[in-house]
Amino acid sequence: MENRNPQLQRAIKVLGARQRQTNQVVGPQATKLVDKTYYLNVKVDGMSGINELVDANTKKVVGITNFDGNLLNSGRDVVIDAIRVQFTTRGQKIESADWQSRDTLPAELQNADLRLIQTNDMLIDLPLTDVQNFKNEDYRPIATTPLLRAKEEFKLELEFPKGVTVPILKEGAGMFLRLEFRVTEAKK
Repeated sequence: MENRNPQLQRAIKVLGARQRQTNQVVGPQATKLVDKTYYLNVKVDGMSGINELVDANTKKVVGITNFDGNLLNSGRDVVIDAIRVQFTTRGQKIESADWQSRDTLPAELQNADLRLIQTNDMLIDLPLTDVQNFKNEDYRPIATTPLLRAKEEFKLELEFPKGVTVPILKEGAGMFLRLEFRVTEAKK
């Protein structure tokens, strides 16, 4: 089991700096920190170009995503300390995807970039090969510990190289991608 104390200390510093910067403190305010994983399962066959994975119409659906739209509720800032990507072709529907499979990302996905953008700031810009898990425990640490601010819209997108399209499987199985963001959430 990995010791997450360094990530927690960085998250506390980032959140403290955010609080001082916005002068949100009138009196002592209890901030509760919660370990959480934000996740999103998407069907990727047929994708090409730039694909927005989360938008204002995204609804929480247990087992598919726990994002609720493209902005966080008031008083819930999030510091991201790690990401992982899982991929599978096992399952007919997104709800039945087998995330324990050891499928390797197809070349079309390996060359795609994952981006997280908020208020025109690029918080994360990584190729999928940099965040794909090779073992169940593998998370790619994010050294910059980006802060996803509450009540401000963000974009989560995949960009594929020009002219590249993820193939559609003919046997009826889907190609699914699971993005997991390990975070420290501050609740006020």
